[in-house]
Amino acid sequence: MLNEFDQQIRLAAFQHCAQLRKTHAGAVPWAAIQPGFRVEGEQVYLAGKARGIHRPRQMQRGLLSIKTTRPRKGRTARYDDALSDDGYFSYAFQGTDPGNRDNIALRQAFEDQTPFLYFYGLVPGVYEILFPCYLTDWDAAALRCTVAVGSARELAKPADDLGLALPPDRRYSTVEAKVRLHQAEFRELVLGAYDRRCAITGLPVPGLLEAAHIIPDRDERGRPEVSNGLCLSALHHTAYDHNLLGIDPDGKVHIAEAVLEQHDGPTLEQAIKGYHGQRIRLPRHLEEAHCGF
Repeated sequence: MLNEFDQQIRLAAFQHCAQLRKTHAGAVPWAAIQPGFRVEGEQVYLAGKARGIHRPRQMQRGLLSIKTTRPRKGRTARYDDALSDDGYFSYAFQGTDPGNRDNIALRQAFEDQTPFLYFYGLVPGVYEILFPCYLTDWDAAALRCTVAVGSARELAKPADDLGLALPPDRRYSTVEAKVRLHQAEFRELVLGAYDRRCAITGLPVPGLLEAAHIIPDRDERGRPEVSNGLCLSALHHTAYDHNLLGIDPDGKVHIAEAVLEQHDGPTLEQAIKGYHGQRIRLPRHLEEAHCGF
């Protein structure tokens, strides 16, 4: 029998994290995650700072979240979590004892098929929040479990039904989540390298900035690395992708002749044509971004 208050906490956590994702455009800083949220007057924490497996003190069984961090430069990760080849996530146990408190919480989540949050590190201190997640395997011998991402439809069930039905095929939802992680990680790396400013205009509004591939990601040479990225405003990214704006190997901006020949208001004249012949701002970490435009 699933604990009703545990379920209430989970659903409130999902609602809170949905708002966090919306507020931070998917890349949520730890400072926004750490305070947690309130349920029936009690402060409930979403995740622990030092431990990857988290069950708040108010919950009786299972877990609320797991976490995979990205270590800062020069440090190594404590646990080997991975995007597995079978389409799901492989998550390492805490320590080497399958019977410790954290790993038992994992086992209970697997047995009950209760949903939880997955805080997946994009860069140090910034997370993508995946939910609802479920364990599809708990392997004491390998000290690993397998994590799948479910769909929002599963959370539409009445609270009493959560985790009781046989789980659907979640492979597609998990693959979609991996694509989002890939894109979000690339964006965070590129925006960080350019100090969260458009390389052309200097626009400092992160919500209006995007990570553009120098070599398209559909090309086998289009690696999702900072050296293959440009931080551009949404307007200039669109122009870049449509070959209306280009950047030569010296970092000089070139506007297409067809655009230069047009005459209109300030957006065209100042925000596009005005940058013809200007040089872009170089990334802060040149050792990370030898840009081959």
